[in-house]
Amino acid sequence: MENVIKNYETLLLDYSEASRIALETGRKRLLAFAMEKLEEFERSFIETFSFEELLELQVEFNSQGLQII
Repeated sequence: MENVIKNYETLLLDYSEASRIALETGRKRLLAFAMEKLEEFERSFIETFSFEELLELQVEFNSQGLQII
């Protein structure tokens, strides 16, 4: 589970960086890619674990200051 959590954290950080780039440059392709990868991960997580566990993980990351979409 530790690897799964680390992967999600990395995807959230990628999303955050892609959002920053999109806001600064207007280029949204990287942001769309990051959002797609997050969606894929979250769907897979829910299938493997549960929606409730995903929400718990999101609350934990949100408390650490990571943006959850």
